[in-house]
Amino acid sequence: FISKNMSNDFEESFTYNFSQEEAKDLVLFLRKYEKELPDSLKDFSLNLHKHIYNSMTIDEAENFFYESI
Repeated sequence: FISKNMSNDFEESFTYNFSQEEAKDLVLFLRKYEKELPDSLKDFSLNLHKHIYNSMTIDEAENFFYESI
C-alpha cells in the first residue's frame, strides 16, 4: 500500500497481522530494549502493550510480565 501525503512525498506502509505469540514475544523484546527504543516506535510499543494486557486476565498479565524481569 502506498499513500501520497500532503507534501507530495510518497510514504510506504504495510499491514501485518501478528499472531498472539508473536505479539507477546515482541512486547517482551520491546520491554527489554525500552531505553533504546526510538521515539517513532513508542506509540507502537504502547499500543502493543495495551493489546496484550487487554487480552489477558490480571493473573495472566502479572505472570507474563513478571517472567520477563
